[in-house]
Amino acid sequence: MCTTMKSVLIVDDDRVILNLLAEGLRNLDYVVATAICGEDAQHLAVTQTFDLAMLDVRMPGMSGLELARLFRAQGGPPFVFLSAFGDEAVVHEAAAAGALGYLVKPVDIRQIVPLIESASARAREIQQLRDAAIHLEKALSSEQKTRTAVGVLMLDKGLDREAAFELLRSQARSQRRRIGELSEELIAAAEAGNRSRRKA
Repeated sequence: MCTTMKSVLIVDDDRVILNLLAEGLRNLDYVVATAICGEDAQHLAVTQTFDLAMLDVRMPGMSGLELARLFRAQGGPPFVFLSAFGDEAVVHEAAAAGALGYLVKPVDIRQIVPLIESASARAREIQQLRDAAIHLEKALSSEQKTRTAVGVLMLDKGLDREAAFELLRSQARSQRRRIGELSEELIAAAEAGNRSRRKA
């Protein structure tokens, strides 16, 4: 039984395998949605949120690999592959597409549950790293804007760097605004002034 309820999307054109896996996971308290083709799975991924998708590699129409690439490009769920094909080239393709796991069919629930749990944990770790990278990027951007705004104040008010920063900080405090936000406004105003002077 899963420790926390997880939502899983299973995509396989073999209805027997699809139903067996879905029923087995539901019995272990997973929330399961199924699709027999890539197109149906893509629609489900747009309208619902899944913790993990389990994809068959080879299906009529859109293949599992194509679907995986769409998920990755469009911010779909993390995914693993279940396939009857275990040759090295397919496994490498799956890894290149961003798969968090790969099992060769036939498989049973005892094999799938550890795969789901480990892949879900890995997906959370990856998301945390991405969130941290976004946060760092925003922080660096804000710092750059602050330095630029300090430079604007130095030129405009004839201040040294420390005094210009203190002026910026005191203005932000008095207006109850973030320094980055005020910096962006000062830079925009300076750029607008420069454009006006060029036109004059």
